[in-house]
Amino acid sequence: YSYGELAADVYRMANFLSTDLGIKRGDRVAVLSFNRVEYIKLFFALSRLGAILVPLNFRLAPAEFIYFLKDAAPKAIFFDKAHQESVDGFKGKTELNHYICFDEDDTVGRALPKVWSALSAEAPSEVEIGPDDPQLIIYTSGTTGLPKGVILTHGMLTWNAINTNLGWDLRSEDKTILHAAMFYTAGWNVYTLPIFYSRGVNILIQSFEADLILDLIKREGVTVFFGVPTMFQMLMDSPKFASTDFSSIRFMVSGGAPLGQDILETFKTQKSIRIWEGYGLTEAGPNNFIANGKLGTVGHPMPHVDAKIVDPEDNEVPTGEEGEILLRGPHICAGYWHKPEETANAFVDGWFKTGDFGRIDSDGHFSIVGRLKDMIISGGANIYPAEIERAIETHSSVTGVAVIGVPDPKWGEVGKAIVELNPGSTLSFEELRDFLSDRLGKFKIPKYMVTVGELPRTVASGKVQKFILKDKHGRADND
Repeated sequence: YSYGELAADVYRMANFLSTDLGIKRGDRVAVLSFNRVEYIKLFFALSRLGAILVPLNFRLAPAEFIYFLKDAAPKAIFFDKAHQESVDGFKGKTELNHYICFDEDDTVGRALPKVWSALSAEAPSEVEIGPDDPQLIIYTSGTTGLPKGVILTHGMLTWNAINTNLGWDLRSEDKTILHAAMFYTAGWNVYTLPIFYSRGVNILIQSFEADLILDLIKREGVTVFFGVPTMFQMLMDSPKFASTDFSSIRFMVSGGAPLGQDILETFKTQKSIRIWEGYGLTEAGPNNFIANGKLGTVGHPMPHVDAKIVDPEDNEVPTGEEGEILLRGPHICAGYWHKPEETANAFVDGWFKTGDFGRIDSDGHFSIVGRLKDMIISGGANIYPAEIERAIETHSSVTGVAVIGVPDPKWGEVGKAIVELNPGSTLSFEELRDFLSDRLGKFKIPKYMVTVGELPRTVASGKVQKFILKDKHGRADND
């Protein structure tokens, strides 16, 4: 695709949305699909109309979609053939007006290819759009309560692109591979939209495949690349790694979880590449730091990003001391969809509270040292124990449960459930996995389980003392 060809197709999509579906400024439109070019066309078309894209995580269980669809209340959903069975499953359970299939199959909804050639490629009428208008709603599970829809505005996405272009010196000749799922902020905002901003090249693939990535690096002359540590490990494990020429790569960025020293050393010694470590959230950036600092740091903040480290009373801490990372700037989200209390709690005097621990050294380089939020990062995906615990606690044999993260050589961390059973009850690991299979996405289901007579709890509040469980059960086993 040239930029001109893409623009013509975006206009076709926008005309279809406005004329055929009646989509207008402020409306939401959901998507349940693997990565594909129509996904990008839909995003830009909705943006042109002032409407809002709501990407859905295709890794979720069918029942989990209902909450998102009721919360965001989209007027339409676009989907691919691979997910039409899931879409058919929630028909009648939500108030969607339009079902549109990206593929030439009208079993569940209208087939977009059947009307595509008849759509006008003329530019639609201009719609007044401001920097504070929502452009994306991306759902991220909270450590407590129900999942939250993060409101990513036109201004936020634009300023993240500006920061990324300035901080990482993106150029029109840069090429990247869009492999990250587009229901994550990484799929849009690490490189995709910043590369569009720089007039570079996005190479779109359905999903990450190590051999394919290495082939594209060699064949297409990829210059910049993003991955989570698990992906870099998979590249190293590929039989094609040793023979792949990495000379076109200017830099690679890792995010989502800490990068192991063995991965850093392998890329440095075998491919002469230093992988930069970034830090971001769905709510902020995600490109907040230049990653230009010392090893083990994320470097200085991006050009239009303010960052500071504070104590529990929100006072800045001295250089070298640890505290919570707070971020401020035009690249921050507008809050959470239909959740004013959570939005208010996420900010203090205009600063976004990340919930993560960090420190800053005498050279102004930031380091990420821990997580305040009780979160497991598995293969770069955020898994929130509270959500899993709620699902397990609905089992009739379970009195209580705590889910902790344990080390895993491939995924970094995986979940382990410590379960307190009702007197006289039994529950095997296989039974638990079967019970959760239609309640949680497969990646959220714990990989290990142990039963205990009683969970350790505080006397005052009855909260489970997870630090005790981590000391006793923090191994990758069923003990």
